[in-house]
Amino acid sequence: MQNIIAIQDEMIRSEDYESGKRIYAEKLALAIESYLLSATIQITGTSNQGPFTGTGKIE
Repeated sequence: MQNIIAIQDEMIRSEDYESGKRIYAEKLALAIESYLLSATIQITGTSNQGPFTGTGKIE
């Protein structure tokens, strides 16, 4: 959350609105990608062999 707030603050201070929008979009995309890649996924379910669980990481 703090990274997004910092990006917004940086955009507000930008003197060129058009280039600021592009920089904001690029930095926001990188922040979202970083957030998603930091996630751990837990999987639970059943199959014909019984229940299963597991964890995974997005790469």
